[in-house]
Amino acid sequence: MKKSKLLIGLAAVAMLALTACQGSGGSTAETEAETKAAAESSENGGAENGSSENSGADSLGASEKKADENGKKTAAESGEEAGNGEDVVLKLAVPKAPPTLPLLHMADAGLLGDNVKMELDIWDAPEQLIAMVQDGEHDMFAFPLTVAAKLYNKGLPVRLTNVNTWGVTYFITTDPNLTEWSQLKGKTVYVPLQSSPPDALTQFFLNEAGLKAGEDVEIVYSTTAEISQMMAAGKIEYATLIEPQVTAAKMNNDQVRVAFSFEDEWKKVKGEDSIVPNAGLGTTETFISEKPELVTEFEAAYEESLNWVLEHPADAAALAEEKLGLKAALVEKAIPNMGLIYKNAADAKTDLDGFYQLLNDFDPSMIGGKVPDEGMYYSK
Repeated sequence: MKKSKLLIGLAAVAMLALTACQGSGGSTAETEAETKAAAESSENGGAENGSSENSGADSLGASEKKADENGKKTAAESGEEAGNGEDVVLKLAVPKAPPTLPLLHMADAGLLGDNVKMELDIWDAPEQLIAMVQDGEHDMFAFPLTVAAKLYNKGLPVRLTNVNTWGVTYFITTDPNLTEWSQLKGKTVYVPLQSSPPDALTQFFLNEAGLKAGEDVEIVYSTTAEISQMMAAGKIEYATLIEPQVTAAKMNNDQVRVAFSFEDEWKKVKGEDSIVPNAGLGTTETFISEKPELVTEFEAAYEESLNWVLEHPADAAALAEEKLGLKAALVEKAIPNMGLIYKNAADAKTDLDGFYQLLNDFDPSMIGGKVPDEGMYYSK
């Protein structure tokens, strides 16, 4: 089988501090300052993340990086379409999360052809992602849907191509008595990815229970991996978390349980049989105009690979361990709960409009001040 090459590296971007009770969206000035700082950090090399979770990604494909520097073009730099024989590097900014699993299969199966090399740069916080959107060196991105909306509404030419992760978030605890959100008054809750859908919805559900983040409940931001590890070690009691880290925490501490499924909580609010959208992939208007055929091929390959992941969890988990350093047993067990469903962005607009309207009514700053218009959505 033909295989396109895959290179995975850590983004050389400094992670800005995610402090407790800082407000999910922040003011326009704060957001612009964070964006500028993240971009400057990217240009200066930044601070590398030295965690063991990312250690395998540093050396993967190191010999291939030199080849890139000696003449291969990134997809953004090349004026040619994929498939004409010229080597193209497709650079993607992604997290160690469900949306990335299909990308591993795409590369392994060579679904974009021999001449397309996929390079994945890992981001751990929205600030890193923003820097990657701005650096002009990346072609496609895995977006928390709140971040995609905020960037689009602030004038960046980002386009959402698909929504691929739905209902993947859970509120977990070691407190056996927690049954209602209102019982969290006076507690400290750990949340990953400030201003992401998990953060926005955690605050929304707290508000529905009559609690306000920063006053009635303290919010502490950290990475998904750190929260999972602290919960497994019994160092924290309450946290919002996504898969596969939910499964990891439960596997390492039998006192950890799911108190609330965000999918179930969403249905209570919406009053209908719907799933909360969480994440998707996207690109820029420029990349779509310059590489329309590659974007079309990418979307078809991604949908095929997402379905492959669901049908072959053991094989997908093995790829995740090889390429991302994640534990295969953990990923295989978590895949059925990862909420992987492919929808073209234009086809998901009705779902997203409801999601964005709910957040806009609660706190417009979470999505950049308004519900995104149809210009944000790519239709294949």
